[in-house]
Amino acid sequence: MQKVVRDIGLFVVAPLAILGGLTAWMFAATTPECSNGIVKQLASPDDKYTAVVFVRSCNHVPGFSSNISVLVKDGILADGPGNLFISEGHPEQLGVDVQWQAAGAKGLQLNVSSKFRGAVLQADPVWSANPNITASYQFGTTQSSSGQ
Repeated sequence: MQKVVRDIGLFVVAPLAILGGLTAWMFAATTPECSNGIVKQLASPDDKYTAVVFVRSCNHVPGFSSNISVLVKDGILADGPGNLFISEGHPEQLGVDVQWQAAGAKGLQLNVSSKFRGAVLQADPVWSANPNITASYQFGTTQSSSGQ
C-alpha cells in the first residue's frame, strides 16, 4: 500500500505541482511591468511630427507619471518613458497641455504647460533626435526651462 501511495505522489502529484509552478512563472514573466496610456496627441504645424502626452504606470512604483514624447508622423509610441518630458503625477490631474509653434525657418518649439507642478524628473530643452525641435516649460506661473 505504501508503494502505491508513493507512486501516486511521484507520478501524479509532483508533475501537477511542477506544472502549476511553471504556469505561475510564465504568467508572471509575461505580465508587463509598466504600461502607457495616451492622453493627448497633437500634430506639429508642418505635420511631420506628433507630440504625445501619456500617463505611465509601473507595477513596482506607486502612482503615475506624466510623460511627453515627440514622434515622427505615424510613429508608434515605445513601451518606455517619455523622450522629452517626465513628471510625477497624472497628466489630467496636473493639467498638462502642449502647443506647437514655428521657431524660425526650420525650427519648431513645443510649449509644455501644466496648471499644477509635480516633481519634474526630465525636461529636455531640445529633442535629442532633431536639434531643430526645442521645448519650453511653464508650470503654474513660473517659467522653469527654455530651449532657446
